[in-house]
Amino acid sequence: MPKTIHAQRVIFTLPPDLLRAADQASRNLSLSRSQLIRLALERFLAEQQRSRLHTVLAEAYQEYAHSSVAIAEEFFASEQEAWDQYAPWEAN
Repeated sequence: MPKTIHAQRVIFTLPPDLLRAADQASRNLSLSRSQLIRLALERFLAEQQRSRLHTVLAEAYQEYAHSSVAIAEEFFASEQEAWDQYAPWEAN
């Protein structure tokens, strides 16, 4: 069954230079003005979401950095022993 796309008509204003650039880009890409603006808005919103996620992850990494270092230090000796014993590039 084909997917039905429901859309609403909106009216907004653009400076003349931006409208000319958008119209030129839509012609170059063989898109309608609406398709171009929809695509640009979708990409902008996706980038904003990625940026927010990046910020949240950076904050979480900073918050848990101390405990992550402590865990790494706690298991360093065991990990080193495993590497020394089972290193794939060395003959046993």
